[in-house]
Amino acid sequence: MVKLSEVPLGALVVCEIFHLFEHTGIYIGEGQIVELQGTGLVRSVSVARFMDNRSGEELMVACDSRGNPIGNTAAAERAASQIFTYQTYDLISNNCHRFCCNCLSGRHWPVTSFFDLRQVLEQQLGHKILFKTIQTEPNCFR
Repeated sequence: MVKLSEVPLGALVVCEIFHLFEHTGIYIGEGQIVELQGTGLVRSVSVARFMDNRSGEELMVACDSRGNPIGNTAAAERAASQIFTYQTYDLISNNCHRFCCNCLSGRHWPVTSFFDLRQVLEQQLGHKILFKTIQTEPNCFR
């Protein structure tokens, strides 16, 4: 388990949606996550808001093979620079996973799923990515 205070800037965070899908975002510090919302709005939200209306009760962070959270300051900057902008959202071709991949890599990849995102990042980093649960405040998700 990782404390929220130990999550580095630009880390990929993920939660489940109805135990079938995943929702991803980029951590930018001070308990804020940048996400691409289904309306196409890129916004910064609290951890509680990121988890709101999701079935998953755990927020997880991408880690290296030793279990250390992976940060990427450039990804945090790219994500933050897009706050309050709109994109043409598409569930398959332009979703939260593609947004996160573009922020993390600085390139546009044809990512359509969490699986694709994970593969691209593992290829870029040269190692497997593990996910650890982030320990947050009690009742943070309510």
